[in-house]
Amino acid sequence: SGSPRILQNINKRATLEDNTRCIQIAKRNGLKVKGLMSIGHPGESEETIKDTHKWLTEVDVDDFDVSIITTYPGSPYYDHALPGENPGQWTYTYPKSGDRLHATEIDYNIVSDYYKGDPNGGYKAYVHTDDLTSETLVALRDWVEGGVRESLGIPYNVARSSVRYEHSMGQSGGLPPTMLRSTHKEPNGREVRS
Repeated sequence: SGSPRILQNINKRATLEDNTRCIQIAKRNGLKVKGLMSIGHPGESEETIKDTHKWLTEVDVDDFDVSIITTYPGSPYYDHALPGENPGQWTYTYPKSGDRLHATEIDYNIVSDYYKGDPNGGYKAYVHTDDLTSETLVALRDWVEGGVRESLGIPYNVARSSVRYEHSMGQSGGLPPTMLRSTHKEPNGREVRS
């Protein structure tokens, strides 16, 4: 992220200045730099996404990728989420800031359109923040990708919409029980089944 707030919320342990300095060192030594960016984290807003756009153009990356976060099983966004306000919605709250990320429950054995599609659309988000809807996250992701590529003269990578394969990641036959929502501990140490 190009936003100090988001870097803190995702526990990056590096400041924006640290990241900028690393890119400068790499470029000085003849290395190409590709920025792997993600948006849609707790606390994400139009302002934090504009910060990412601005930072990418300022540091003059050689290439980059921008994806919208997905709440995969095994990630804190999935494992520490609690049932949300609506059925099928889960909410993760970052403890230090109180910023939240809301996710719609999806079956990763069936759904694959959460993964980046072609540059002319086809991307779908299953998360939203308190400030941004899923649709707005997609529109802002597309804006960052198009704007930074145009500004820096970086062509689009060849892409196509994602395809789900039966053998992908050993998922045929369903996810193992260890990857499904199960028991988590509340701050008071009490175990809760979800």
